[in-house]
Amino acid sequence: MITQYRVCDFQAFGQHFDIEYRFPDLELLPEEGAAEDLADGLSMSVAAGRIDENSLNSGFRFTFSDLEILHSYESVSFGHAPLLLIIVLDGQVELKVGAVELTLEPGMAASLQLHPDYALQAVQHPQPRLRAVTLAYDPQGADIGRAASPTLQRLLACVQEPLHRWSVPQALQSQLSDSFDQALPELQQALVLEGLALQLVGLGVPEGQPLRETSPVSHQQQQRLELVRQQLEFSPEKDHTLAELAELAAMSQSGLRSKFRATYGVSVFEYRRQCRMALAQQFLERGFSVQQTAHKVGYRHATNFATAFRRHFGVSPKRGSTRRHI
Repeated sequence: MITQYRVCDFQAFGQHFDIEYRFPDLELLPEEGAAEDLADGLSMSVAAGRIDENSLNSGFRFTFSDLEILHSYESVSFGHAPLLLIIVLDGQVELKVGAVELTLEPGMAASLQLHPDYALQAVQHPQPRLRAVTLAYDPQGADIGRAASPTLQRLLACVQEPLHRWSVPQALQSQLSDSFDQALPELQQALVLEGLALQLVGLGVPEGQPLRETSPVSHQQQQRLELVRQQLEFSPEKDHTLAELAELAAMSQSGLRSKFRATYGVSVFEYRRQCRMALAQQFLERGFSVQQTAHKVGYRHATNFATAFRRHFGVSPKRGSTRRHI
């Protein structure tokens, strides 16, 4: 069954899930005395097709969409989720979190931890078919006794990549497509989706560097240090000061220096440099020049950036931009 999704439908969905939708192709602000134009704008169709949602007892929530995108629209997600996976089966989606950007094409997926301070921005351009699956995980939404395993909790605690792109195996793409189209009884459907959710998480969440067991840092301090780490991860291009980061962590500057190193194994600004280099490599691989990349990741002078890049990767930025394509 094909459903027309209007501007007002997207806005209602956004209010429920804390998402702001924007429609750059549509004029929604009428001139004085033309309120009827606004009503017409809200009733305009943005997409046509089908959207299905399935919430599971474990805290996972699937959203399956199969749409023709009639007008470009942007979404900005301000919610919080320990894990969000976006899988594209057909079509294309552009994503951005902080300074990190990527484009998902068929067979590609992105994994991230959704945080209100670093809103997820997504852009969908007009296209004949966009088939996508979104998997959100929120342990607070799980039934008592049905929360995901401690293994998943430990894995999520080690995630240190703001936006991880990965390829979905063809067999799993087929399973996702089949689960969207199958008309199974409710309990059977729930079991099938639980299995798919765990497969997606197992493949799509890279195991980061675990916190050191010998770290003298308390759990509460780890949470505050994680805010600092995320600040550096999502916006490495900014000139963060130690004073600013220490205030964020509710610690003294010396306390932040020692506790950050004890927890993550590197200094605060060495970690920021590593994040800058990882982001720089992505920009270079997308075709940005060395000069453009230097400015995008926070270097005022391309020569300083080139020196840092060569020291980190062992090759010049120009050679680094071609390594993936060789």
